[in-house]
Amino acid sequence: MKKILMILTSHRLDCLRLCVDMLAEGGSGARFDRVCMLCSGVTGRHKRYVESLPERFPNIAWDFIWGERGRGKPISDMQNACVQRYPDSLYFKIDEDTFVSADWDLKLIEAHERFKEDPQLSLITPVVTNNQRGAYHLLTTFPELGEEFVRRFNKPIVTDRMGPVWLIPHCAEFMIRRFLHLEQANEEIRKRLETTDRSLETGDSRPQTQNQEPKTKSAAKPPPFLTFSYPFSINCICYDYRHWQEIGGVPEEDENGWGQWIPANGKIIVLVADALVHHYAFFVQQRWLDRTSLLEDIRAGNVPGSRHPRIPLARLGRTISQVPEVLRERLHRKPA
Repeated sequence: MKKILMILTSHRLDCLRLCVDMLAEGGSGARFDRVCMLCSGVTGRHKRYVESLPERFPNIAWDFIWGERGRGKPISDMQNACVQRYPDSLYFKIDEDTFVSADWDLKLIEAHERFKEDPQLSLITPVVTNNQRGAYHLLTTFPELGEEFVRRFNKPIVTDRMGPVWLIPHCAEFMIRRFLHLEQANEEIRKRLETTDRSLETGDSRPQTQNQEPKTKSAAKPPPFLTFSYPFSINCICYDYRHWQEIGGVPEEDENGWGQWIPANGKIIVLVADALVHHYAFFVQQRWLDRTSLLEDIRAGNVPGSRHPRIPLARLGRTISQVPEVLRERLHRKPA
């Protein structure tokens, strides 16, 4: 079965550069049969960079689908066009501000091999530091971190897609910085899971024991998979051709469409509990996070020696770019 990676990109060239650098540096990019750029209204320098990818990274097999800028249907149309171009494959989709570890694809493939015969299977996802489902897993797997989170932010540890980690940029930065170096973080979580009873984690849709090997006296450690069936943030997902046919193509509303269809049809999402990746920012967090050095720190921690802007200049540029939008909002703000 061919492995196809889709990278959705629209307006964050700085994030895309880091995304691609980590795919190349870690080696996962070259393992895909095709890496297909889904270009949503991409223009100017951003477009020129995308078009230069085959020359910059010749060991990766690139393809390009050009679409309109927008949410919902423009995004799902490009994904569906990619699936139609490469049928009968295993599909991976990441956003331009998703930053992956060296073996993330292998871990998701392992999960697919285990669940591919399960008619309930819909999507597979790794643990994403900056989305609520991923943060929930980390805060419960590391109880001491959960205690610090509650103490620092006075917020609950929940699975709700639009919970504190989604809403509050301070929470998002806290989660990313705690696991900043992905290779070290993956080693840490794998060691922790060897001694953790994951059946104690709540918030999943069916008993975890259904996804674990029968326990024996010589018991091997339980497999690193959890299942759930509720809306979540699809920053990094994997699905197969069977699921794509069953759902009738990527839903027009993309994330919201999947979030409605999966529980309504009794399907499950598989969380690969020992595969950690980063997601930089949701739109509600972006301004605040852009005024920090987080993006540069992710690069420095995961692509050492790579060329990147000086932190003060990069932060200044992102901050200045916010000024026109802030002024427009203030001019149109209605008096209290």
